Amino acid sequence: MSNMLDIVGSVVLFGILVITIGRVQTNLNTAMYANSFTQVTQHNAVELARQLEFDFTRIGFKTPTNKITLADSTRIKFRTDFSNTGTIREIEYRIGTINDADETPNPLDFPLYRKDQNGEIKQLWGMTQFKIEYYNMEYKKLATPVVSDSLPKIYAIWLNFVIEGREPAGSAIDTTYYSITWQKLIYPRNMGLSY
Repeated sequence: MSNMLDIVGSVVLFGILVITIGRVQTNLNTAMYANSFTQVTQHNAVELARQLEFDFTRIGFKTPTNKITLADSTRIKFRTDFSNTGTIREIEYRIGTINDADETPNPLDFPLYRKDQNGEIKQLWGMTQFKIEYYNMEYKKLATPVVSDSLPKIYAIWLNFVIEGREPAGSAIDTTYYSITWQKLIYPRNMGLSY
C-alpha cells in the first residue's frame, strides 16, 4: 500500500512540475512576442518621425511664394527645393481610411500617403491617429482648414500621431495593441514672414 501511495504521490508531483514548466515556457514566449512587437512599433514611430521632420523642416526652401498651398488637420501640401537644384517640387501628405489598410490585422489603422513628383506612396505604419495644427508667429492656433489668406501666416506646425502594432499584443484573438504617441512642434526654417 505504501508503494502505491509513493507512486501516486510521485505522479502528482511530476504532473505539477510539468504544468509549472509549461506555464513558465508560455510566459517566456508571450514576453518575447510582446517585446518583439513593441520594438517593431517603436522602430516604425522613429522612422516616421524622422521622415516627417526631414520634410517639414524644409518647407519653403528656395520658394519665394506659396510655400504652403493647402493646410488642413489631416492633409498638407507644400513647396520646396529639396535637392537645391532650383527645381521647386510640391509635396503632399494625407491620410487614408481604415478600408485602405485591409492588409493589416489591426482594424483601426489607416495609411499615410506621401505624394511628390515621382508619384504617391502608401505607407502602412500602423497609424491610428494623425493630426496637424498650425500656429502663427504669436503662437495662436489657426483654424483648419487654413484659408488661403492665412497660409503665409503659418509660423509653426504641430504634428501628432499614434502608431499601434500591426498584430495584437497577446494573441490572435486579443484586441489590445501596443501603441506609441509622438508629437512635436516644428518650425520650418524657410517660412519667413511674408505678411
